[in-house]
Amino acid sequence: MRVFVTGGTGHSGSYIVPELIAAGHEVTGLARSEMAAAALSAFGAKVRRGDLEDLDGLMEAAADSDGVIHVAHRQDLLPFGGMDAVSAAELPIMLAYGEALAGTQKPLVAAGSIGSSGQLGRPATEEDPALPVGDEPRAPCGFATSWKPPSSTSPSGECGPRSCGLPTSRTARPIGPASSPR
Repeated sequence: MRVFVTGGTGHSGSYIVPELIAAGHEVTGLARSEMAAAALSAFGAKVRRGDLEDLDGLMEAAADSDGVIHVAHRQDLLPFGGMDAVSAAELPIMLAYGEALAGTQKPLVAAGSIGSSGQLGRPATEEDPALPVGDEPRAPCGFATSWKPPSSTSPSGECGPRSCGLPTSRTARPIGPASSPR
């Protein structure tokens, strides 16, 4: 399976990309910098240079793949608008993926670990303490959403999540070999 991954050198992606490759999948990772490109290459992934602001590039990469795993986010927006800005930047990205994948039945998995400190040296789990954000705790291991774009068999043609708000560690399963049924 050809998988396009954003955030492939980040907190979650640096675990996901090697597992996909070890299972026999062909991975293309989005790289903003030479350092990220080198890290993706070291994992054995193909490199696609670009960033999350290049919606046409994301659409092209999604269309050229058999599925997308989106675990990147716009960290550069945190100092200027906090999580609201980061979340707002995700909407056009998700809409671009939706447009590129509409009618294809290709999976889109979007997950994040932004609630994690990233300092654990391992993937966060639901047993790890939540990070405080103001008066409310944030989930320590982010969220995971698996989404299929609309198809001709969809009665409403609407897009929607199949699961969301689940800790990544609860939704993660071992990634099987490329030849295993999906």
